[in-house]
Amino acid sequence: MNETIQIRNISFLGPSVDPALVSFDQSLSVVCGASDTGKSFLVEAIDFLLGGKDLRGIPELGGYDKARIAVDSSKKGSWTFERSIEGGNYRVYEGIIESETDAKESDSIKMKHAAGREDNISGWLLGCIDLLGKYVRKNANGECRSLSFRDIARLIIVNEQEIIRQDSPFLSGQHVSKTAEKSTLKLMLTGTDDSAIVLADARKQSESNDQAKAELLEQWISDLEDEISEHGYSREELVEQLGKLEASISFSKEQLKLAQSQLNEMTTQRREIVRNRELVKDRIDDIAHMLERFALLKAQYVTDLHRLMAIEESGSLFVHHERVPCPLCGASPETQHSMEECEGDVESIVIAAVAEMEKIKRLASDLDSTVTALKEESGRLLEDLVKIEANFNCVDNEIKSAIAPELSDVQSNYTEFVDTRSKAISRLSLFTRLDKLRAQHEEFFGDEEKTEGGDKKIATKLSTQVLHDFSKTVEKILEAWDFPDTGHVHFDETTMDFVINGKLRGNRGKGLRAITHAATTLGLLEFCKERSLPHPGFVVLDSPLLAYYKPEGEGDSLQGSALKQKFYKYLIEEHSDSQIIIVENEHPPEAFEGQLGLTVFTKNPQHGRFGLFPLKVS
Repeated sequence: MNETIQIRNISFLGPSVDPALVSFDQSLSVVCGASDTGKSFLVEAIDFLLGGKDLRGIPELGGYDKARIAVDSSKKGSWTFERSIEGGNYRVYEGIIESETDAKESDSIKMKHAAGREDNISGWLLGCIDLLGKYVRKNANGECRSLSFRDIARLIIVNEQEIIRQDSPFLSGQHVSKTAEKSTLKLMLTGTDDSAIVLADARKQSESNDQAKAELLEQWISDLEDEISEHGYSREELVEQLGKLEASISFSKEQLKLAQSQLNEMTTQRREIVRNRELVKDRIDDIAHMLERFALLKAQYVTDLHRLMAIEESGSLFVHHERVPCPLCGASPETQHSMEECEGDVESIVIAAVAEMEKIKRLASDLDSTVTALKEESGRLLEDLVKIEANFNCVDNEIKSAIAPELSDVQSNYTEFVDTRSKAISRLSLFTRLDKLRAQHEEFFGDEEKTEGGDKKIATKLSTQVLHDFSKTVEKILEAWDFPDTGHVHFDETTMDFVINGKLRGNRGKGLRAITHAATTLGLLEFCKERSLPHPGFVVLDSPLLAYYKPEGEGDSLQGSALKQKFYKYLIEEHSDSQIIIVENEHPPEAFEGQLGLTVFTKNPQHGRFGLFPLKVS
């Protein structure tokens, strides 16, 4: 790949609003963040500024009247193109002017493509990559038209609708443009356009077309026969093998179900044992805590008894002591009021102390009974705990030593049977394809006898070797990403799409269609780069990792796989000299954030960048 183009930035400007500018790195750039922040609109804007017809109207565009794209051409230098958001022609500025409003206009160019001229955006861009003046076929009669940059744009700028389409990544789905699209792919893969085609008379053209088609069919048939010979199975053997595998898979399913049921039962039993063990341990802990508190209470009772005994003994001595004159007032015993009640009635205090002592002794006795009962209960629980632990160990060992290994073996056998069945089905599909090609070959020669002087048709010829090499490039990328079920990749010219491990790419879930479309787009870039073929040198992909955050089902999900990590690692390591722009919902892995250009739309006016457009404060 010789000459390249890189996008430096795009911006939106208006007389009464703040500019909206997004810059891109020279290698890998990632724009990610919250939904409804303008990420997909950014991809649409890039396409629009590179010659697309219409720009979708969104509320955030209010106040903006023009958009710019700054590009760096290895052949022509740095330039900025400005276009009204309503469409139309371009103003051209030399250099990267970003959001400057006083830059001097260098020139103007048209939007509409014109063959062989660079006074339009298509011709200017084609001139940057040495594709100006190339021609592609527009119909089967061999009529040609000038190559437009729009023919290439859909192969390098993939929006969120295109990336999940079930149809070919190389075809738009429009019947009238199918021939031109196939011719454009041929031009990209070979560097050869269709300008050499000269309309011949009907008979000669038909004969030439028939011969080429026959040779291609015969080559395909030969390739399939060689592939069938390599694996060494006959059709009958494969059919018989599939029957046995289906029976084995059915039996393994039953074994798997039984083993899983046993495991569930034992796991439930173990869970119940664990629950009982925890209850017993909790009760033992509770008893220990209560015994600690009761020990404190018993100590308090003993203290109280000692105090009351002292009161009772000292009071008794005082009551029975010989009567003498009052030591305070000197009154004689007969004049003292000993019969009257007062606060110093020692006899009453002694009686009360004796009564309180009896009460505390009863409480202490009850406490001793309770403590004894609790200790007995704790002893029984400790014995029960030993039995529960033994039961737990028995069940746990049975699960680990018998049921779990058995389940693992059954699962391993089941997986092996399923994998073997997939290989058998893939090998059997070779016979189906061979039958189809042979039928086409028969039909072709039958038609040959009837088409003397028939319609003059010219087919787009894609070299079998080129398609094989292109397929290997895509296969290498998928393997590097650790894509599930990669296997052999080949290009099916009937559908103009890749068959991955025997399954057509478009027949997978939308998440896997997205990642394989990304591999196809990058594969085209790598194929051209390795062979020094013309290519713009950049690609823009919207939501290639859709299977991570929005899969259609379990078979479409990449959650838990390492593909995301390896996807970004591959782009950083293998495309340092190419510009890749990725638009995604999720952030790239943190380990790579310093190795790529990262723009995050937060949708939070208080944190980071709100979105493509600044938040308008009303």
